[in-house]
Amino acid sequence: MKSLYASPLRVYLCLGILALFGIYSGTQLPVSLFPNSSKPRIGVRFSYGPLTSQEFLTTFGTGLESRFRAISAGNIEVEKLEANYERTDVTYTLEFKWGVVAKAALREVESVVQSFAARMPVEIRDSADVWTRGQNSGFLAISFYSSQRSLDELYKVLEPILSSRLTKVQDASETGLYNPTSKEIRIELIQDKMASLGLLPRDVGRTVTTALGGNSGGTITVGTQKISVQMPRVVQKLEDLSQVLIQTPNGQTVHLSDIAHIDFGIQSGQSRSFKTSGQSSLILFSEPKPGGNIKKMAEDILDIVHEVEPSFPPDVQYKVLVDPSAFIRGAVHNVFHEVAIGALLAVLILFLFIGSFRNTITAAIEIPISMVLAFILMRLSGMNLNLISLGGLALSAGMNVDASVVVMENIFRHFESSPAARSFTERLSIIIGAVKEVQFAVIASTLSSVVVFLPLAFTSDLSYAVLGDLAKTVVFSHSFSAFVALILVPTVRLQIMSSAKGKTVEVHSPIEKWIRKLERGYAGALGAFIKTPKLQWSVYLSLAALLAGLCTFVLPRLPKEILGKPDTDWMVLSANTSGNSVLRQMENQIEEIEAKLLAQFGTRIQYTFTQVYSPNGATIMARLKNKRDMASVWKELENTFTNTPLFKFWIVSSLLKITTS
Repeated sequence: MKSLYASPLRVYLCLGILALFGIYSGTQLPVSLFPNSSKPRIGVRFSYGPLTSQEFLTTFGTGLESRFRAISAGNIEVEKLEANYERTDVTYTLEFKWGVVAKAALREVESVVQSFAARMPVEIRDSADVWTRGQNSGFLAISFYSSQRSLDELYKVLEPILSSRLTKVQDASETGLYNPTSKEIRIELIQDKMASLGLLPRDVGRTVTTALGGNSGGTITVGTQKISVQMPRVVQKLEDLSQVLIQTPNGQTVHLSDIAHIDFGIQSGQSRSFKTSGQSSLILFSEPKPGGNIKKMAEDILDIVHEVEPSFPPDVQYKVLVDPSAFIRGAVHNVFHEVAIGALLAVLILFLFIGSFRNTITAAIEIPISMVLAFILMRLSGMNLNLISLGGLALSAGMNVDASVVVMENIFRHFESSPAARSFTERLSIIIGAVKEVQFAVIASTLSSVVVFLPLAFTSDLSYAVLGDLAKTVVFSHSFSAFVALILVPTVRLQIMSSAKGKTVEVHSPIEKWIRKLERGYAGALGAFIKTPKLQWSVYLSLAALLAGLCTFVLPRLPKEILGKPDTDWMVLSANTSGNSVLRQMENQIEEIEAKLLAQFGTRIQYTFTQVYSPNGATIMARLKNKRDMASVWKELENTFTNTPLFKFWIVSSLLKITTS
C-alpha cells in the first residue's frame, strides 16, 4: 500500500485506464427497455397440403405435439403448448420458462421441426414456418397512407424502395411492408377428380410452376455478343391459368380448371384493415431477432425511411406509430437524470456535514468511478442497459460514498491527533495507519451490503427477470466503491496535503451549530428513553400496532403489478359488436365512432390509428398531444362511450399493439 500511495501517478494512470475501458464497455452495452431475461414464445406453422385437418392431426399432429412437449436440454423446457388446427393450416405456440435464452429455445424447436418434417410430404414440409418472440422484445410500426392512391398502388410504389434496404438491418428478424389488401391466386384441387385421374399434387405443382415461368429459347450470336432468347410464359393473365394443360399418368390431357377451383382475391387470413387519420394504410412492421438490439433496429429502420423519404411521391405520408428507440431513449435519459440528481444530493449532504468543497469532492469522486467500472463487469456478464440495471446504478449512487467518508474521516482524525506531522514520510505513515484501521471495517461493511443483493442475482424465473439485473448492478458498483475508497481516496488526500505543504486547515460545517443542537437533543432523548422502561414499552407497542395496522389496512390496498406501466400518450378505445359477417360492416361502424371521438376530442389529439381486426371487433388508437391530458380524456371517454345493446367498449391507456398476422 505504501508504494501505491506514494506514487499517485501510477494510481491515477491505472484507474484512468480502467475508467476509459469502463466508458468504452458502457457504449458497447446493448440498450433495451427491460432485461434480456424473458419468457420466449416460439411459433410453428404447417400447411396441411393435400390432407384435411383431421388427417394431419392423426398422421402427424399428435406425434409432433409429443415431440414438442418432450423438448428438454439444460434449463430449456416447454412450460405450455397450444395447438390451433384451422381449416388450411395448424399453428403451434410453445411457451418456455422465464430465463430461457430465446436463441437456444428456437434452436431446439427448429431441430424438432426439421427431423419430424423429413417424414412429411414435400408440400407440407416446404410450408413449415418457425418464428419467435420474447415477451419483452417489442416492435417498430410505421403506417404509410395516401389520399390519392389505393393500397395496392401505394404498395407498388413503396415496396421496391424499402424492401432491399430493410433486409440489411442486422438486428431485425422480421421486417416487411404489410398490405391488408394484397391479392393471391388460390388453386384448390378437387380430390375426387385428382384420384380418378391418378394425379398427385406435386404433378400439378410442377406444371403450374413451369407455366408461370418463361422458357429459355437459347442464345443468338450477333457479332461478338451473345443474346439470350426468353420465350414468353404460357400464363399471361388469370384466364390463361384455367387453360393450363395437365398430363395424367395414363397419357390423358386435362385442363387445370377440370381438376381445381381457381380463385383470385385477398390473401387468406387478411381479415383486418388499418387507417391513419381516416386514410387506409400500409404497415411497416419489424421485430428484433432473439438477443437483438431493439433500439438500434428501430433507429436503423427509421434512418432508412428518412433517407428514402425524398423519393416518395408528394401524396405519400407516414406516421411512426410505435418507436421503441424513442421510448427507450426517453426512459434511459430519465434514469440517468435521476442518477445525476441522486449523486448531486449525496454530494450536497456531504458538503453540509463536511464543510469543505475539496474534501467533499475527494469523497464524492467514488460515485462516478464505481459506476463506470461497473460497466466492465456488466459487459462481461452479458447484461444490457435497461430500466432495471440503471435503477441499480441509481440505488447504489448514495451507498457508494459511505466507504470514502469512513476512510477520509479516519484520516482527518489521525491528523488532528498528530498536528506536528509535516514531512512527506510522516504524512504517508499517518495515512497508511488510518487506512489500515478501517480497511477491514470498510470491506466488511461493503460485503454486508452486497450479500443482501447477491442472492437476487442467482434466483430464477420471474424474480430474476425483474430483479436480477438490479442486484448484479448494485453488487458490481458497490464492490468497486470499496476498492476506490481504499486506493484512490488516500492517494488523493496525500497529494492534496502535499500541495498544501502539510498544513491542515480547520474546516467547519455550515450547519454545525444545528448539528450540535441535534446531537444534544438526540443524546437527551436517548438517555430519557433508556432510563424510562414505561416509555420503552409504549414505543415498542405503538410501533407494533402501527406495523399491524399498515399490514392489515394499507398493504392490501396497494396496487400489485410485476412492472409498473410506463407513461404513454396513446389512448385506446376498443369496440366489439356481434352479428356482422363481413369486415366492411365493422369498418363503417368504427368510422362513425371515430368521427364522434374526433368531434369531441379532436383539439387534444395528434392523429388516430384505426385497426379493424375482425367483422365484429376494432380499436381506435388516439395519440394525445399532451400525455398529461390522459386522466381527463380517459374520464370523458368513459362518459361518452358507454356500453349499449349493440356495442361494448373498453378504454385503456396503452403502448400500441398492432396485429398483422
